[in-house]
Amino acid sequence: MKLKISASSLLANHYLIVTSDGVKFYEAGFFRGARRFRFSEILCLLMSPTHALSFQVKEEVFSIPTNPKNPKHQAVIAALMQGLQESKVPMAPGKPA
Repeated sequence: MKLKISASSLLANHYLIVTSDGVKFYEAGFFRGARRFRFSEILCLLMSPTHALSFQVKEEVFSIPTNPKNPKHQAVIAALMQGLQESKVPMAPGKPA
């Protein structure tokens, strides 16, 4: 599995690739480049009202604009959510976190 969202503008060029074991996020810039993360490293996943998809790894937040009408974008988001759900260790009933 390899699904990709690309987003380019005059000021930014970035993409998000979801694979079976995690994500690769690329953001063009002076000190930026490609970064890889396992699903288990992602702490939080958010979608803004303007459809920017963001995820947090440690203290860093990575964002990419998405198009809710684009089936490829929706497939990437669904695969990312599924990978995150599958990577979380299930809690035993009655045990606090």
